[in-house]
Amino acid sequence: MDDLLLAATVLPGIAFMYYIYTLDRIEKEPVDFLIKLVGIGAISCIPAIIIELAADGLLGVFFYPATPAYVFAEAFFGVAVIEELCKYYVLKRYTWTHPGFNYHFDAILYAVCVSMGFALLENFFYVLEGGMTIALSRAVTSIPGHGVFGIFMGIYYGDAKEHLHCMRRRLKDSSLRMAIFVPTVLHGLYDFFILTDDETMIFCWLIFIVVLYVVAYKKVKKMSREDHQIYY
Repeated sequence: MDDLLLAATVLPGIAFMYYIYTLDRIEKEPVDFLIKLVGIGAISCIPAIIIELAADGLLGVFFYPATPAYVFAEAFFGVAVIEELCKYYVLKRYTWTHPGFNYHFDAILYAVCVSMGFALLENFFYVLEGGMTIALSRAVTSIPGHGVFGIFMGIYYGDAKEHLHCMRRRLKDSSLRMAIFVPTVLHGLYDFFILTDDETMIFCWLIFIVVLYVVAYKKVKKMSREDHQIYY
C-alpha cells in the first residue's frame, strides 16, 4: 500500500476522532488511554469478521440469497448486531470503571475512539481489495457512519453512568440497552438500504445518511455545550 492510499485509508478516521476530541472542552482525556481504546477497538474487528462469516453461512440456511428478507437479516443480524456488540463490549470492559470517566461527554469520546479503531481496521481490509476508489467512497460514508453510531452509543452510555451514580439502577440498565439498540438499528438501516440492489433504496440511503449526520452533528455539539460532571 503506497503512502497516498494509506493516508486516504486512515486520515478520515483520525480527523473524525480529532474533531470529537476538540469538543471535549472541560477536562481532556489522556491521549495514551484514547489510543489504547482505538487499538482495542481495532482488535474487536477480528472476532466480528469471524462471527459474521459464520452468521452468513447460517443465514443461507433460513433465507434464499438476494431476497429482501435475506438482505434484511444480513444487514441487521449478520452485520449490525455483531459489530455494535463487539464495540460495546470493548467500551464497557475498558471504560466503565475507569477513574477518568467522570464527565458525560467522556462517554461519547470513548465510544467514538472504539468505533473508529474498528472502522480503521475494517477500512484497511476493504481498501486493500478495492484501492483508492473504495478509500475515497468510504471516507465520506462508512468511516463517518461508524463514528456517528459511536456518538449515539456514547450518549446513552453516558446517561447510564450518570444514572448509576444517582442510584437510578433501572434507568441505568435501560440506558445501557439503548446504547446497544440505537446504534444497531441505525447501522442495520444503513446497511439494508445500501445492500438492496435498487435505485429507490439507494436514494433512501442518501437521504438517511444526510439526516443521520446532521442529527448527530447537532446532538454532539449540544452535548459538548451542556457537558457536566457525573460525580465528584
